[in-house]
Amino acid sequence: MAFTPEEIKQKEFSRVHKGLDETEVREYLQTLSNEIEKLKADKEQLQTLINDKDENINRFKAVENTISEALLQAQKAGEETKHTAILRADAIVKEAEGRSDQIINDALQKARHISFQTEDMKRQSKVFRSRFRMLVEAQLDLLKNKDWDYLLNYDVDQQKVTEENIDILNKEEENNQEQINNQSVKSEEDTSKE
Repeated sequence: MAFTPEEIKQKEFSRVHKGLDETEVREYLQTLSNEIEKLKADKEQLQTLINDKDENINRFKAVENTISEALLQAQKAGEETKHTAILRADAIVKEAEGRSDQIINDALQKARHISFQTEDMKRQSKVFRSRFRMLVEAQLDLLKNKDWDYLLNYDVDQQKVTEENIDILNKEEENNQEQINNQSVKSEEDTSKE
C-alpha cells in the first residue's frame, strides 16, 4: 500500500481515553511526510537519471549497431574489391601470358624464316660463286688456248682457208665447249658436297 505525503498529513486518528499526544503525532507524521516527499523526489530524480542513461545507452547501441553495420559493409565491400582485384589481376596475367606466347611464337617464326632465307642465300651464293669460278676458269682456258696464238699469227695472205682448216677449228671449239661443260658439272658437284 503506497502512501503519498499528503495522505500522511491528512490522516485522522480516532481518540481514545488516555490517547496519544496529538501534537507529537502530528509532528511525527509531518517529519515522516517530509521524508517520504524527499524520497519520492530522489526517486523521481533517479528515475530521470536512469531514463537519461537509458536514452544514452540506446543512442550508443544505435551508434554501435550503425558502426557494426558499416564495418560489416566495409568488410564485405573490401572482400568484394579484393575478389574483383584478384579476378582482374588473373585476367591481366592470362592476357599478358597469351600476348607473350604470341609474341614469342611470332618472333620464333620470323627467326625461322630469316634462318631459311639466310641458308637459301648462302646456297645461292655458293652456286653463284661456283658458276662464276667456272666462267672465269673457262675464260682463262680460252685465253691459254693455242688457237689464239694460231689466230694471232695467222696470215690470210700466206695461206688459203680450206674446208679442212675449218673442220679442225670446229672440232677444237667443240672440245673446248665440252671441257667447259665438264668443269661446270664438277663445280656443281663440289658445291653440293660443301
